[in-house]
Order: sequence, then structure tokens, then C-alpha cells
Amino acid sequence: MRKVVIATDSCCDLSKELIEQSDIKVLPLNVVLGSETFLDGEDIFPVDIFSYVDKTGVLPKTAARSVGDFIAFFKPFVDDGCDVVFIGIGNDLSSTMQNAMIAGKEVGNVYIVDSINLSTGIALSLLKACDMRDAGIAAEEIAKKVDNETKNMNVSFIIDRLDYLYKGGRCSAVSALGANLLKLHPCIEVINGKLGVGKKYRGKMEDILVKYINDRLSVDGMKFSKKRVFITHTCIDHPEYVSACVEAVRATGIFENVYNTRAGATISSHCGPNTLGILFETED
Repeated sequence: MRKVVIATDSCCDLSKELIEQSDIKVLPLNVVLGSETFLDGEDIFPVDIFSYVDKTGVLPKTAARSVGDFIAFFKPFVDDGCDVVFIGIGNDLSSTMQNAMIAGKEVGNVYIVDSINLSTGIALSLLKACDMRDAGIAAEEIAKKVDNETKNMNVSFIIDRLDYLYKGGRCSAVSALGANLLKLHPCIEVINGKLGVGKKYRGKMEDILVKYINDRLSVDGMKFSKKRVFITHTCIDHPEYVSACVEAVRATGIFENVYNTRAGATISSHCGPNTLGILFETED
């Protein structure tokens, strides 16, 4: 049986340690500041983005990798006798997935999975795929099973500033909330591959983050896949807020592994600083 390579784009927001530990191959996405284009996680990081915005008032842009980029990414693995399972950012959120699909067909032996998700919502699918790879399951079967279960990913986050998400155009529903004068912190949810606004929290982030975590984990009738959960965030001004959220999750005793991860430049470009989310998988 051919060796299986699990691959993704940098929107997955997995830590370097988990990427290396799980042997996942990552294609960095493009982040554009003014007239310059950078590679997420290689020559640009969230702190660079927030500093640029603070200095210029201009928000960053993100750009998909080209079909040619994906061909160059996939081909060495296939030429080496491997099958590739690529799980990337949702098709409704970026043209990245379409370019990956075109490239995969051209190269061959590449199985593309639309995660219908972003950030560590993608990572949940990736680590599931790695578990199957390590169990000796073939690439085609891995892709089919992961694809069937993408709908089970429960992905949401609380944003501190509306301007990044609103001006970036990724969530039109944010425009209905008005300005930050309302002191609203909306819960942004990924539903059927699209971003929408869920519960709206009012007040200071320090007061609402743990409440948000508990709300997401106390839905009546929800059945959890208990292997792992992510607390993923952009640059938080007060790290103790993140620690409190992690401890709130651990206190429930639901999950075997609680991962605290920092979002990369792509996600940070759209969410802004002081964003935090809980991401986990449910069972059918």
C-alpha cells in the first residue's frame, strides 16, 4: 500500500509542535500588507499584522495560493510514491480549496477534503486523518471518512473588535451589529461552511470569555467526541484570560486532550487581536 501524506494550508492554526509530532505538511497562505505579500508563519506573524494596522490604519488582506503553487506542493510527494490527503480551509471561505482541487486532479493520487471550516476546526479533521494514517488506512478511505464527518466540527469564537471581520468581508452579518460603541462581542459560528453571528455578549472580554466557554459546552443533548478540544486565540492582551478558559474546559472533564493554540497570520488578519474560540467535535 502507498504511503499516505496528510497535508493542509496554514489556516489550520496547529502549533509547530503538533505539526511536527503528527507529521503534517503545510502550505503557507499569502498575507498582503500594502504592496507586499508574505507567507503565513514563515515571514509574517500576527504581531506583525496588528503592529501594521496600528501604525497605518490599513487592514491586511489574504490571498489564496495559485494552482501552480499547489502543483509544486503536491508533486514531490506523489513522485516519491505517496498518496496525499489534503484538508484545507472551507471552499465557501476561500478560493484556496478550488485551486487545490484543480491541482490535485492534474497531479493525481491527491485526495482533497473540503473541511467546510477554518482554524483548528480544520485541525480537528487533520488529526483524525493522522490517526487513520497511523492505523494503516489507505488515503482514499481516510478522505471519505473525514469528509463525511466535517459536519460534526463545532467551531466558534468571540471577537473583541468588529472592524477586522467586517471590513474583511468574511461575515456580512457583522454589519448588522453596528459599531463597537455597543460594546458587543458576537459569537461567530461556522455553520454549513459559512460564518454567522450567534449569541451576542455585552461587557468586557475578561467577564464573558469563560461564560462563552461554558455556554458552548452546556448545550442540551450534545454528544462530544472526547479525544480533543482546542482553545485557539489571536494575541490576547491578558494571557490569564486564556488560562482561565483552558481551566474552565478542563474542569468539565469532557475531553482527554485540551490544546491551547495561537492562531496564525491568516486567521488573525480577519479576526483581529483578542479573539478566542473553542473548537471541538461532536458525535452524530
